Amino acid sequence: MIGPLDPRPAPASESPDRPVDSELTWDYLNLGQYRRRLATGMPPLLISCATTGGHQKTENPGVPVTAREQAGTAPQVAAAGAQIIHIHGRDPGDPTRETDRAERYLEINARIRAQEPDIIIDNTQAVAPIESTDDELGGTVFRYESLPLEARPEIMALNPGPMTFRGNESSPSVILATTFDHTERAAHALRERGIKPQVFLYHPGHLDLLEYLIVRDALDEPYFVQLVFGQQSGIGTSPDNVLSMVRNLPPGCIFQTCALGLEAIQVNTLAILLGGHVRTGMEDCIDYQRDEPALDNAQLVRRVARIAQDLGRRVATIQEARRMLGLGAPSQYHSST
Repeated sequence: MIGPLDPRPAPASESPDRPVDSELTWDYLNLGQYRRRLATGMPPLLISCATTGGHQKTENPGVPVTAREQAGTAPQVAAAGAQIIHIHGRDPGDPTRETDRAERYLEINARIRAQEPDIIIDNTQAVAPIESTDDELGGTVFRYESLPLEARPEIMALNPGPMTFRGNESSPSVILATTFDHTERAAHALRERGIKPQVFLYHPGHLDLLEYLIVRDALDEPYFVQLVFGQQSGIGTSPDNVLSMVRNLPPGCIFQTCALGLEAIQVNTLAILLGGHVRTGMEDCIDYQRDEPALDNAQLVRRVARIAQDLGRRVATIQEARRMLGLGAPSQYHSST
């Protein structure tokens, strides 16, 4: 039985509330609307660059890990075509370790703004451990937290759970656990601080949570959505899966895609063709081609921008990206570090 929050929309002919001629969003897989977009022009392409993630310099020496390196990446990726830079902070004493400390993110944000005055600053959502024992759950349990809120990025990832990740010989498996209520509270906390959430969807079940947040008035249009493919316990990478996730998005979504490893460029190309938007960068893939490490983040952004141009999609300016996402003037940051 389809419940009141079932995320599957009716066909376009039966769904009068679904936007048809909206400037930025439409029924992406509706043939008539798609052909009209091809004839009149797709919206300019949004490119997020996720610079670091959990990768280390031992994997690729081009991965920026220090605050200075991450800030230095900003003007490079902006010149290559990215309007948004996505940051994972690292511990200043040990840059191999991630941190959730707001003051560290504030330092990175301030450094980025000093070097690139217009780029949209996007911070990841941190995780916090939950007290548990291996005997109870057979692994380590974390909860998504909307940290570092006090760094006040312009965009922050909003990750629904649960998700689970395989362990290895030296570490147990990991669970990332949240509830509907916890995610809703996080969304409201972001709104209260003027931070736009980007809702990450890792599998079809998360479509229900996105619908829940919309019904509960926890998100503002346009809903900024990241479709993630190839993550452990998430949806696998394939054209069918991309189309399925896009087909079931609620009205009013601006969606980006990302995928892990060499699958990233395949998924991004499909998103460009569909009228969606993309995320690239060394968090998602540290290689340019098989057996060819990426030189840096800017190289990955340039490739996406070139593909978009060849496919007839103009890359948005940063000012256009701000208007598309409903963001104001660039936030300013002052760090004591």
